[in-house]
Amino acid sequence: MDPYVAPHLQVLEELHRQIVEMVAPLDDEQVNRTVPGLANTIGIVLRHVAGSERYWVGEILGGFPAYRDRDAEFGRDRVQKATVLTDLERTAALTQEVLSRLSREDLLAAVEVRRAGGTVRETKLFALLHATQHLAYHAGQIRYLTRLVGAGGSA
Repeated sequence: MDPYVAPHLQVLEELHRQIVEMVAPLDDEQVNRTVPGLANTIGIVLRHVAGSERYWVGEILGGFPAYRDRDAEFGRDRVQKATVLTDLERTAALTQEVLSRLSREDLLAAVEVRRAGGTVRETKLFALLHATQHLAYHAGQIRYLTRLVGAGGSA
């Protein structure tokens, strides 16, 4: 693996590990429990991070169509912990596959990405950094939510 890409994968893998570790002690009820004043459950956040990573890493970096429906990620339907964790594991495997093929030079290539304001040009490195910071942000959110739903003490 390219030495410029390897640390990025290492961070993403560590974030995945932390998320799985945080969610492991929870049951389906806790994964779907709403917290007063907050819109998203742990299950919704898990579904969202998998969808986002499939887009930013799988599609933008790897060229694998994500067929993402971002709005559906935030649907209010009940999720099963096992299903969303399996989806996250598949996403982590896709990330490993994509990043194992990237080089430093690949990261400098320009790509078009869909943003809220429309399509913009960024580098693949931007997409990778965005995916990493996004996963890190939501890992923190999941950590906080697990404490609020009763697994792990106070927030």
